[in-house]
Amino acid sequence: MDTSMDLRNRIRKYIEHADERILKIFNAIIETETEEPGLTRSHKEIIDIRLKHHRENPADGKDWDDIKASLKQQYGL
Repeated sequence: MDTSMDLRNRIRKYIEHADERILKIFNAIIETETEEPGLTRSHKEIIDIRLKHHRENPADGKDWDDIKASLKQQYGL
């Protein structure tokens, strides 16, 4: 198995010749690993808005079985 230094060197060489797609993948990995665990502020705000709406209108929306049936029909499942 490669040592940590061997892996670093291999990745460094790979990145030096990587195209934009690969660089974006590495960047996404780095961002994911450096983010604090949990939801972002914007995700929390969306959830809070939806939860508030649900509490104010608990009967609003569709039944889960209706949603599944609609998706099955829409996507031919």
